Amino acid sequence: MIRSLMILLTLATAAVAGPYPAYTTNGVAPAQVNAWADALVNYSPAPGVVAIDSFGGGPHNVPANGLGAADGQTVSLGDLDAAQIGAGVPVGRITLSFVTPIFNGPGADLAVFENASAFFTAPVIFGELAFVEVSSNGVDFARFPAVSLNTEADLDAPFGRDFAGINTTNIHNLAGVHPTRSGTPFDLAELTSAAAVVSGAVSLSSIRFVRLVDIPGNGAFTDSLGNPVLDPWLSVESGGFDLDAVGGINVVPEPMALVLGMLAAGCLARRQHVFVFPARSAAHAHGE
Repeated sequence: MIRSLMILLTLATAAVAGPYPAYTTNGVAPAQVNAWADALVNYSPAPGVVAIDSFGGGPHNVPANGLGAADGQTVSLGDLDAAQIGAGVPVGRITLSFVTPIFNGPGADLAVFENASAFFTAPVIFGELAFVEVSSNGVDFARFPAVSLNTEADLDAPFGRDFAGINTTNIHNLAGVHPTRSGTPFDLAELTSAAAVVSGAVSLSSIRFVRLVDIPGNGAFTDSLGNPVLDPWLSVESGGFDLDAVGGINVVPEPMALVLGMLAAGCLARRQHVFVFPARSAAHAHGE
C-alpha cells in the first residue's frame, strides 16, 4: 500500500507555479513568534466534529489545543456537505485573543499554524483552508483579502477529491497552506483599506483578537475577487481547518516593559542634567 502510494505521488502531474510564494519559501518558524494567543473567546465548529476519530486520533474538539505555542496539537472546525451549505448551516469558526496586542510593523505581523501535510510534491500540499479576520475590540473584524486561483483542473487528486492537493503558489492570505510547526504569514498592512480599518473600528496598531473561519472546499465560498475557493472536500470527523496556534510577530511591548523603559529613560535624563552645567562668567564665579 505504501509503495503504491509513493508510485502515485511520483506520477502526479507537476504543478504550474502561480504568482504567490510556495509554502516551502515563506513559512514562519515558532522562534519568530513573540506572543501566542492565550485565551479562547468562541469556538463554534460545524456539525460532525468528533472527539476521537475512527483511526483513534484526537481529541479534535478541544479548543484549548489552539492556544499557546505551536505544538502539533490541533482543534478542528469541521466541514459542511452540499446539503448543509444549501441550507445555510454556519461554517466552523474559532476566535482567540491576545494579552499582548499585535501591531502593523515591518513584514509579517502574525502567523497562523495549521497541520497541512506534505504528501505531494511542492508547491502542492494537502491543506484545509480558512479565512483570517482580526479585531481590536472583539466586535468589529476586518478580513484579510484572500485570493485563491486554483481551479478543479489545478487540484492534484490521484486519491480522490476528498484528499486533493492544492497548489500553494495560487493562494494568498488564506490559512492552512503550511505543514505542522510552520506558520502562514499575514501582514496587517494589507488591511489599511478595509472598511472597518478606515472607519476606525479596527486599529492596526492594537490587534487583540484573531478569528479563523473554515472554508468548505467545493467552491461554494469565494475569495475577495469572487473566485471559488477549493480545498479537499468532503472531509469528515476531524474535517475542515485544524488550528494549532496563532502567533504575534510584531507585538506591542508589555506595560511593565514600557514602564521600565520610561523609568530608565528618566534616570538617564536626570544623570545627564546633573553633569551638564551652563557656562559661568568670571564675574559670577567671584560673586560679583
